[in-house]
Amino acid sequence: MLPFQDRPIKQKLAFITLVTTGIALLLAGVGNLLVDSILFRSNLRRDLTVLARVIADNSTAALAFNDQATASQTLGALKERSHIAGACIYRNSGQSPKLFTEYTPAAGFHCPQLQATGTIPATRRNLSLAEPIVLDGRTIGTLVLFYDLGELNQRITLYGTLILGVFVAALFLALLLSNRLRQAIATPVARLVRATTAVSETGDYSVRAEKLSGDELGVLVDRFNEMLARTQEAFHQVEKERARFQFMAESMPQKIFTATANGEVDYFNRQWVEFTGLTFDEIKGSGWARFLHPDDLEEAVRAWKDSLRTGEPFHCQQRFRRADGKYYWHLTRALAMRDASGNITMWIGSNTDIHDQKEKEEELRRANEDLQQFAYSASHDLQEPIRNVAIYSEIVARNYHELLDDEGRQFLGFLKEGGHRLAALVNDLLAYTRASMAELSDQQVDASEALQTSLTTLADVIRDTGALVTADDLPRVHMGSVHLQQIFQNLIGNALKYRSEEPPRIHVCAGRTGRMWRFSVRDNGIGIDPEYKEKIFGVFKRLSHDRNNSGTGIGLAICQRIVERYGGRIWVESQLGKGATFLFTVPQPGESSRSALQPSDS
Repeated sequence: MLPFQDRPIKQKLAFITLVTTGIALLLAGVGNLLVDSILFRSNLRRDLTVLARVIADNSTAALAFNDQATASQTLGALKERSHIAGACIYRNSGQSPKLFTEYTPAAGFHCPQLQATGTIPATRRNLSLAEPIVLDGRTIGTLVLFYDLGELNQRITLYGTLILGVFVAALFLALLLSNRLRQAIATPVARLVRATTAVSETGDYSVRAEKLSGDELGVLVDRFNEMLARTQEAFHQVEKERARFQFMAESMPQKIFTATANGEVDYFNRQWVEFTGLTFDEIKGSGWARFLHPDDLEEAVRAWKDSLRTGEPFHCQQRFRRADGKYYWHLTRALAMRDASGNITMWIGSNTDIHDQKEKEEELRRANEDLQQFAYSASHDLQEPIRNVAIYSEIVARNYHELLDDEGRQFLGFLKEGGHRLAALVNDLLAYTRASMAELSDQQVDASEALQTSLTTLADVIRDTGALVTADDLPRVHMGSVHLQQIFQNLIGNALKYRSEEPPRIHVCAGRTGRMWRFSVRDNGIGIDPEYKEKIFGVFKRLSHDRNNSGTGIGLAICQRIVERYGGRIWVESQLGKGATFLFTVPQPGESSRSALQPSDS
């Protein structure tokens, strides 16, 4: 059936009808021919047996008296049977029978030698039958009849011709009938095919297939028309939503685009065409790469391919060339739309102009760098004169102490104290600028080891105050070891400095919160008024001006600067007289923002 699998259904029906009809007729004709041949042979043998017995009985006297003429006359009666090929009478004498007389109507026929057993050799052309000639219970001879089987061949030829004629006539009638009857099946199917082809080629879902019967084909047509109706309604709804989306996209100030599931851009709104000065046909597909800045192309293509492969949202900052040749920064975002099975059907994206913002950020970054460099240089350059003030004030106090009156010695004390405070202030300012400018690290560090190093640095103060510092098991985090030590040292140092009358009790712990590690440093100190919980992280902000609590108020600002540069945040929870808990977060690897490991611009 393979050669016919692509043929029209009417040809298949005609072929099936002819093949089944032909096989049935052929089997019936061959069966009839075989049955007739078998019956003919059976009847022929029975008739020849009766005939041979009659002739044998009539030949007994002739054989007994050796009368060949009478025997020949008896055999001559067989001429009425036209298909008798010959007849032979044999006399039993000695070891082998001898031919007594014969009847040979066919030219060239000769009686064969009868075997001792009374049998003759078999031939394909003739049917032979032997009948004994008996006298007084004793066999005195044998009659052998030979029948020409040509009659059987003629009969087979005649019947075969008739069967072939009937076969051809039946096939012809079957073909005529199938041509008429198959229309009941082929016509509805053909019209259904025409309807589906029309819908496929034109996209017109208002087409309907004509129903011609109430059978299974009619049910199929009804269901097909119902499907077309639902598809038409869904198509109208999609067209309505598409028109709404296009109107919205054309009305927005942003540049909007859509792409197929494999990433080929198939829509740009009017803002894109106006911005690039190119037609849609010039930038569709992957033509958007034509106006992308060469330095941004490789990264943009890689990120876009990653999103297509994983289905994750696309997010990238790129520079696009405007029609006048100038490049402008844009923030590009794209999300994948999925069907009910979760398969991506399309991408919808937007491009937001952030050029002014990027220029302001760049200006602010440069200003911050200049300011940090100035602060670093100023604090570094101020160390020498401040050191000289401290040194020479000590020299004056030691060498000229007796020459100064009480007021002079008091002024000199103010000078010494101011020099020391100014030196501490400059050193802290230098530490702050170093924290802002130092290169960040994404190496993994053991927070417990960083804490122990900080406690070693604070060992003298801890011993003098009788403090007890405890800690839970702390995790390994991705942060510079020195930076984490600075945070612990400043927070624990503050807890020791602003202690209450009781011995300080400080506890450090950490836990997961979402994608962050959250550390906490809790103490039992004097606490902080909630009103000032934001101000204490400012540079040079000290809420206590007690001279016993020395410091410049820059330690917490350093902590905040370090934590924010790593993408985390720091805050305090406290009440006056009830201690304070400082908390800060550290992002896990790959979970901080893109700029987390870059110098801060603020």
